[in-house]
Order: sequence, then C-alpha cells, then structure tokens
Amino acid sequence: MALAISPVSTLVKWFPDRRGMATGMAIMGFAGGAMIGSPLANLLMNHFKTPVSVGVWQTFVVLGLGYFVYMIGGAFGYRVPPDGWSPEGWTPPATQRAMITANHVALKHAHKTPQFWLIWAVLCLNVSAGIGVIGAASPMLQETFGGALIHDPATGFAKFSDAQKTLAAAIGGGFVGLFSLFNIGGRFFWATFPIRSAARQPILSSSHSAWFVTPSRPLSRALIPSL
Repeated sequence: MALAISPVSTLVKWFPDRRGMATGMAIMGFAGGAMIGSPLANLLMNHFKTPVSVGVWQTFVVLGLGYFVYMIGGAFGYRVPPDGWSPEGWTPPATQRAMITANHVALKHAHKTPQFWLIWAVLCLNVSAGIGVIGAASPMLQETFGGALIHDPATGFAKFSDAQKTLAAAIGGGFVGLFSLFNIGGRFFWATFPIRSAARQPILSSSHSAWFVTPSRPLSRALIPSL
C-alpha cells in the first residue's frame, strides 16, 4: 500500500477537477493485478514444473523481475505538475468542501492523534482481509467445491488426480480473475461516488459490516467442520 500513495497523490495533483476519477483509475490498477498475475503465475508454474518440483521458486523469480522492471519504469515515468498549475478552463471552487480539510498536522505529531490510529486500524484490517481473501481465493474455491468444479461431485479435492488438479487450478485462476474484475469495478465506483451527507450512512454501514463479515468464513469452519 505504501507504493500506492505516491502515484495516487501525483494523479490528484494533475486532475484536481476529477479527484475521485483519478484515484479510482489508479487503484483500479492495483485491483486488476490479480486478473493478470493469477493466470500468469499458473502458466509459469506449468512451464517450470518438473517431476520433482512444481516450479514455484522459478515463477517467483520471473514475476519479481517483471514487477521490478515495470515499477522502476513507472517510478521514473511520472512527473509532478508545476506549482500553481491547473487544467485549462478549470477554476477552483470558491467554497471548500466540508470533507476536505485545509488544516495540516505535522508528521512528528500525527501519530499522537486518535484519528491517525483509527485510520491506521481500518486500513490495516481492510488490506489484510482483502489480500488474505485474494491470496486464498483459488485454493479456497477448489477445496470447497471439489469435484463439482470438474463435473465430478462425488470426488473430493483430496482425491484429485494430477490431471484433475491441473484443471481445478486453471478454474481457480479464472475465478481469481473474475474476483479481480469485480474488485476493479468496486474500487472505481466507490472512488468516484460523491461523498455527501446523504451518502455517508450507507458507506459507514458497509464499513461496519466488514468487521462481522471478514471473520465469518473461519468462524463457520470452526462451528461447522464440514464446510
């Protein structure tokens, strides 16, 4: 998430008249990474696998090098607009929006405020839950539905043959891609959604529900071992 702060803040400076759209477009890229990375990782593991290895470490090396090249290229590619720059034909609003503050807190004092720790806690739980679900989406799908994924409901995941495991892994990769597609849409929608007083309550209700929904799957497994 630390890598997201710099490009997002830069985009907001380039598009002060479309702050929500700029932020949404940026975080869409982070959400869409799984749609590309999951099938690519599956393809690479199939390429590198041997009778004694599944090709995991080779896949990580290739992906790491690829990510490094793209991230370094992106880091050197974007620029901060000059001081006082604004889009042609755009005039800053005379009145400040209530949700945008004009005050600042020095970095050395920020961690002493309760607001900092509340925001940090929400972000930590949100990111941990999201990464946890995305990272476990494919094996969770395969273990939960088992043979139903390959039109053989009577066969459990533990009894899959090598060919069935390969097919189930491909289906799991597709599921992660679909998961990522909805992640992209949700990030763009909520980033561009106008935050007005009437809209705060549904957003707060959605955030509060995450506290209960996030642990529901592990809790269900503990209460109902057959899940």
